[in-house]
Amino acid sequence: MRWTATLAIPVIVAAGLAATASSPAPSVAENVPVPAAATLTAPATAVGLVPAEPASPITFRTPGEPSDPALERPPAVPAGAVPSVFGEGPAAIPELVYYAYRAAEMQMAVDNPECGMPWHLLAALGRLASQHADGGRTDILGTLTTPVVAPTGALGPMLLPAAVWEQHRADGNADGNADAQNVFDATLAASAWMCADGARLREPDREARAVALFNGSPEFLATVREWSATYAKGAEVAESALAPAPARPLPAASDIAAPAPQSAPGDPAAVDETGEPRDGVPAPAVPPLPELPELPPIPCLVPAFCE
Repeated sequence: MRWTATLAIPVIVAAGLAATASSPAPSVAENVPVPAAATLTAPATAVGLVPAEPASPITFRTPGEPSDPALERPPAVPAGAVPSVFGEGPAAIPELVYYAYRAAEMQMAVDNPECGMPWHLLAALGRLASQHADGGRTDILGTLTTPVVAPTGALGPMLLPAAVWEQHRADGNADGNADAQNVFDATLAASAWMCADGARLREPDREARAVALFNGSPEFLATVREWSATYAKGAEVAESALAPAPARPLPAASDIAAPAPQSAPGDPAAVDETGEPRDGVPAPAVPPLPELPELPPIPCLVPAFCE
């Protein structure tokens, strides 16, 4: 079965490339203190792409392997603080990888809306599989600079089994090529795999079955859920920080009391029909008109009409 992105992917990919074009190289800062909610930043300040060549060869373990350090829990968060999914810190996600997760969520909302695929679940799996594509070490289209093939035969940044990739291969960045080493393609293929056979990820039991496709241990499921919740909450706080302050509601017309009428001096409304003061307002004093001077007689200019 071949999945092809047709609607949301080009838009999200373009946004991701524009946002990362001028970003500095990312670093996976595992020991940086988690920022408080007041210091959360938006995706525009997130970590960007790294140099084309990684500093050392990349080695991945299968998620759930006992010695796998990726199975660590999300960092403990002080009361009132929420880790950010965008800035530096243990919960950081490189920008382009973040856009790959969001693009897969949007495409699955079109291809299989009943599944309810959330981006933060993909982010949790991507972190445990490859530390978000080795901390974002990809080219500008999202392809890993060093291809990954795990000892078990799993491929790419989502560590998909080879048979699964062949069944659900996808072109997640709409570049005309389906590549298991591309974070957009691999994330969309992983989404299709998890959403197959009528999966409903909004239901906890079915979500657990979908996560078990990657690793069936209870420890792995618990860790995935904790990271997923961490990313979802961090995004919620960051987005609320960008939202404009709500406008104060205007009072209804019925709530505004009309001012009592005030009569200015000389206002005819201050007296009634008889000229008496109205409502205690004294009638204005109207000065008498001046007497007109007596006009001289007009001489008769037409004798026929003169008396």
